Amino acid sequence: MEIGLLLLFLVNLIVLFLVEGKLLSILEGIFLAALGYIIFGAFIKEVNNKFKLLEEFTSKWRQGQYSKVSYYNDKELGKIVDNVNHLIEQLENCKRAINEGEKRLTAILAGIKAGVMVLDRDGRVILVNKGLENLFGKLNFTGEPKPLLEVIRNYELEKFLKEALANLKEMTREIEFLLPNSKTILIHVTPLKDEHDQKVGLVAVFDDITEERKLEKMRSEFIANVSHELRTPLTSIKGFLETLLDGALEDKTIAKHFLQIMNSETERLTRLIDDLLSLSKIEAKKVDFAPKPLMLQELIQKMKLLFKSRLEEKELSFIISLPENLPLVLADGDMISQVLINLIDNAIKYTPAGGKIEVTAAVKGSWVEVVVKDTGIGIPEESQKRIFERFYRVDKARSRELGGTGLGLAIVKHIIELHNGKVWVKSKVGEGSAFGFTIPIAQTVQKEE
Repeated sequence: MEIGLLLLFLVNLIVLFLVEGKLLSILEGIFLAALGYIIFGAFIKEVNNKFKLLEEFTSKWRQGQYSKVSYYNDKELGKIVDNVNHLIEQLENCKRAINEGEKRLTAILAGIKAGVMVLDRDGRVILVNKGLENLFGKLNFTGEPKPLLEVIRNYELEKFLKEALANLKEMTREIEFLLPNSKTILIHVTPLKDEHDQKVGLVAVFDDITEERKLEKMRSEFIANVSHELRTPLTSIKGFLETLLDGALEDKTIAKHFLQIMNSETERLTRLIDDLLSLSKIEAKKVDFAPKPLMLQELIQKMKLLFKSRLEEKELSFIISLPENLPLVLADGDMISQVLINLIDNAIKYTPAGGKIEVTAAVKGSWVEVVVKDTGIGIPEESQKRIFERFYRVDKARSRELGGTGLGLAIVKHIIELHNGKVWVKSKVGEGSAFGFTIPIAQTVQKEE
């Protein structure tokens, strides 16, 4: 444009000089001046068109629509257009790299099972992953920065993250969340840094360790229970031994009585250790499990002979009610024998003299359901949910008195689950209990295979 104005000025100056020097007539001067204006107008129009083109493209860039500018070998605008095109190419590359980075980040976050939350320097949530929603349910977060309490309403978490933001260092803490189901969450916080290695926020990773803590608690309780169960008979045996050594050995009547008690406690220890070993093998799946077609009728009839003397001793009636066409079941005979022995043994222990024990079986779809029912003392409703736990006893003193280890029903539960069956209990205090379990019918399992 400056060149055009200079050209127009020079033309007008030359025309003026020629007219004043009478080298050109006034008419010729006007003609030359008009010609200069025409040339300048054409030049200005061409320049305006090119600037209009640039304006059109820059307007599109503002809207996020990037495309290179075309020009026709224009020396004045050529360098500008080259620089603009180079800038567009760089912008496109940056945009592509950002999009690819976002996709990778989204894929990585989606693949992380643990919950992930990113907070800015002001403590606002700026990013969460699917794992966090799986942990806490639907979150009040759509992508816009939000205060933490609007996303997860937990003041202990807010206090911890505020502390982490103030220190901007790695921190770890366990927090109990009272969700629909209580959960123990391990939260590990790491400072978030920018490209200049400046700390600009936090990345918090949430791990659900509820089951781990439950297992640790169970293990701790198990060790405590085993220690107690072992200590009780050992203390008794030690006490009687010390008494015998102190002189009671000379009295044969007393000595015999003490030795009988010690023998009883030794048998109790043996039963406890045997049950512990059995339960340990079943839980670790190191037991020899060999299911094959089995006739329950024969197995149940053997139970009547096995417990005959104890039934007669307490004057208990033992009834077996089985359908004639009871199908074969696919089961490990030794394991199912152990289940029946444990259930019938408990029924005899907790049924008063003159009571009744009944064993029934019935087909339930592709399963056979076996029930051992008694008219014993019954089990309180609050204890029925825990009755299959290791070492759980409704009446601890009475259970030990009757020789129970507290592991029999836990063994029953694990054996039936090994057969993919279910075990249950129904009971009412003062009326008796019914323990049932299911095992698969042999033909059904063979057809499925």
